[in-house]
Amino acid sequence: MSVAKFIGRALLASIFIKNGLDHLQNPDPVVRAARGAEVPQPELAVKINSGVMLGAGGLLALGLFPRLAGTALATSLIPTTVVGHPFWDKSGREREQQQTQFLKNLALFGALMYVSGQD
Repeated sequence: MSVAKFIGRALLASIFIKNGLDHLQNPDPVVRAARGAEVPQPELAVKINSGVMLGAGGLLALGLFPRLAGTALATSLIPTTVVGHPFWDKSGREREQQQTQFLKNLALFGALMYVSGQD
């Protein structure tokens, strides 16, 4: 693996590792959002999603099973984005902020799709 690919994967993984740790240490805001979106068993869903972010993020950062790790992260990013950044329900400044975060997650999704398709 090239140095550039290693660094790129590690940098891409960093946000997932950080958010996974944050959500395990302070799950309440994420659980509230999941509950508001009527996610079944929101506490368990947040723990599972946090575990995926940590585990798959770590694998991606190390370059181990990058296709599997990228696919797992991309899959977990879909409900995270829809539940966490519903800009369509907001207005004004909050709508702009949520839309920016939504689009940031779409960009991350694209990067993960790219990584998942690499040899």
